[in-house]
Amino acid sequence: MGALNMGLQEGELPDVVRRWRSTNKRIVDLWYSIENAALAVMRTGQPQGVKGLLLNRESDIINGLDFLTITLPSGRRKLFYAKPFLSENDFGKEAVHYWGMDQTTKKWSKMNTYGGKLTENVAQAIARDCLAEAIIRLKNNHYQSVILVHDEVVLDVPKDQADLESVNAIMGESISWAPDLPLTADGFVSDY
Repeated sequence: MGALNMGLQEGELPDVVRRWRSTNKRIVDLWYSIENAALAVMRTGQPQGVKGLLLNRESDIINGLDFLTITLPSGRRKLFYAKPFLSENDFGKEAVHYWGMDQTTKKWSKMNTYGGKLTENVAQAIARDCLAEAIIRLKNNHYQSVILVHDEVVLDVPKDQADLESVNAIMGESISWAPDLPLTADGFVSDY
């Protein structure tokens, strides 16, 4: 996460990692729960549930399609890991591997994953689903988004109709599939 670029030395990293993990035990537990569920799906072919997620192996033999999937809490979207298989990772541990786009070479290649990475994928996808819900609510309230930047919505409205409090309230409304998720919004009004 850029620690070496911030002035930390290589030898300091194990202690930083250990302290972070001991302070954030529930996150670490989630990493391992998702990883173990993915491994179980690959070993048994049986679906596994973890904290509102459903991990499954989905195949279409006729068309030669095979995926490890993770159904998100919204129920509308899934993450897909193509042509999954189990193999040893660089640490000698059994891990889920799949075919994906290598971001360095821009070529289709074998990749491996682990609990932390799967959790990151899930968290980003859930955040996207939350933002999609907010955009629908904004549209239903006659606010048209013109640009999305990561987790930001840019609206183009006449200056006399720019009501930041209303927009923030709409974006902070609870979501049916995650009613206890605390959502808030912050923003600003500008000419550009």
